[in-house]
Amino acid sequence: MKHRRAHALRRRYGRSESGGLCKSASRVQVLLFPRDKFNVVEAKAWAHKHDWKTSDVDVPPSGEYIHLRQEDPSHFRRIRTVYLGGRGVQARVGWPAC
Repeated sequence: MKHRRAHALRRRYGRSESGGLCKSASRVQVLLFPRDKFNVVEAKAWAHKHDWKTSDVDVPPSGEYIHLRQEDPSHFRRIRTVYLGGRGVQARVGWPAC
């Protein structure tokens, strides 16, 4: 079921693609994993299992979340957070600045 939710998210918001900024209406900018439920290795494993990028990881020292960046935030004019449920995984979804 959890794997299905990630696929639904990708169908709705799209995965990062190189090239033009307006290929889809919205895209995932970053995946957020709560630090009290995930460590970096577990977050990367979850993202890899669900076919998301795992190379750009940010763990703010005072933050509550591990960030797995999918795309640069400067590419978007508007960003909002979507809750994926389950273990508290969230995604920031952005609409491109065309």
